[in-house]
Amino acid sequence: MKRRIEHSPVAFSIIFTFTLAVVLGIISALVSAVFPQGESDAVYLVMALVNLIIGAAAIFLFGVINGCNSLAHVFNTKGLVKGFNALYPVMGIFVLNLLLTASNVSYISTENIGRLPVVVLMQGASALMQTVLFRGLLITALFIKMSETKNARLRSIFIASALFLVMYIPMSILNTGGLELMNLMNTFIISAGMCAAYMYGKRLLPLIIVQGTWQVLGGVISVLSVSEEVGIDPAAGFIFLLFLAIVLVVAIIVGKRADAFEKI
Repeated sequence: MKRRIEHSPVAFSIIFTFTLAVVLGIISALVSAVFPQGESDAVYLVMALVNLIIGAAAIFLFGVINGCNSLAHVFNTKGLVKGFNALYPVMGIFVLNLLLTASNVSYISTENIGRLPVVVLMQGASALMQTVLFRGLLITALFIKMSETKNARLRSIFIASALFLVMYIPMSILNTGGLELMNLMNTFIISAGMCAAYMYGKRLLPLIIVQGTWQVLGGVISVLSVSEEVGIDPAAGFIFLLFLAIVLVVAIIVGKRADAFEKI
């Protein structure tokens, strides 16, 4: 099995990714159906466990494909500055997202403070799973497969981001009942920025920290706040699109400048 994985890293990565994405969606639907609305903490705990299991499996497979100590690589603390530097445009989008979310908050409720540990665990586990699976395992496998072709780095970034978007679509429909073009653009471009930052810095820990911080803060805001549905101000929408354009341009530039993975 190990030899087959090493010889067909992309096939195994894509099959692994989508199999687990389907499993995650089915489990999410089943858990939501089994537990009443008032027992959302139980849902969060189950989803945190599922995300941790998928993340652990992705870390293991990452090591098999790359022939390395995957735990040491994923949680390597050396060279973090380079990784964080490539993430600044993405951080700008995350901050803007959080500001737009916070601007809709009517007031803060203290009734749900006791739920914060469960929310933090679930969001942290989700960030770990997404980062290792799509910004580590999948993009590395794609680059190994296409390393001899033209623009292999950029193609790897955008294919991995497109596959992440494919996984995001059914989850979005399941959670919100629909799709929005802005959210789809945001998802794809942010994923491209994260993938480019990994290819450039060769470190997953900065991505885990940034993604985790954003998701945890977003989860905390949603749990503690009472919000009103308001339209996005045209000026804020323009700024948001401008930030997305910057992230896309930076992802292309950083992706082209990235060294080959053999130099990790």
